[in-house]
Amino acid sequence: NCEDANPCTADGCEPAKGCTHAVVIGVVCDDGNACTDNDSCSGGLCGGSPKVCDDGEPCTADSCNKTVGCLALPKNSTPCDDNNFCTLSDKCSGGKCASGSPIGCDDANGCTGDSCDAKSGCVHVALDAASCDDGDICTSGDACLGGACKAGAMKDCGASEGGW
Repeated sequence: NCEDANPCTADGCEPAKGCTHAVVIGVVCDDGNACTDNDSCSGGLCGGSPKVCDDGEPCTADSCNKTVGCLALPKNSTPCDDNNFCTLSDKCSGGKCASGSPIGCDDANGCTGDSCDAKSGCVHVALDAASCDDGDICTSGDACLGGACKAGAMKDCGASEGGW
């Protein structure tokens, strides 16, 4: 019996030599290593290319175990980016990136409506016609226009108003 249990050899018997084990190339085989792909015979041995175990998740530590294959262990509390422009200080939790604290978008301008868009960040929309105060005591009926407070009608700021 000349069988050597190697799938990368062609076993035979020659009366003058005895057992022969000719190397075969390119035959598909299994090297028994869960960390290799595309196993095939080369030089009488079975082997493959290293398996890529990157799951694309920054919140996991990727590795490979020869028996079970790819592993992705959670990296908790590691800083990450959840790709949401409305959050800061994102951290890994349970192997995924969790949103951090919301950012503040208030621009302290009463003539804009403030909000946040996850894809672009803070948004300030002009609130035209909203009432406002331009800080000039000699105007009344001030109103928002184009996101800024515009002076209203001039008041009589004469002596009766306690003016100059």
